[in-house]
Amino acid sequence: MSVVNISIGQLVTSNAGRDQANIYLVIGILRSKYLLLANGRDRKFNNPKQKNSKHVNVLKSIAQGVAEKIQSGMKITDEEIRQAIKVLYKPDNL
Repeated sequence: MSVVNISIGQLVTSNAGRDQANIYLVIGILRSKYLLLANGRDRKFNNPKQKNSKHVNVLKSIAQGVAEKIQSGMKITDEEIRQAIKVLYKPDNL
């Protein structure tokens, strides 16, 4: 999947690697194909996972509040990331 189709605040699941099936929130986009991912637990906002965009499944849910804070440069907490994932990751939102 191209990074062009992925936006900050979007929910993704990992489909390759040791973290397969984990749920993350996109908190940044690097270069042409790498994403910075955080889930607020294993991968905190200050230490995000760098992952190739080909190795994630993109879900249609986007955490608008989190995305706006990240894009405006405001501080975001790991609790906010966890809550956004908890709210968005439901079968009817996928």
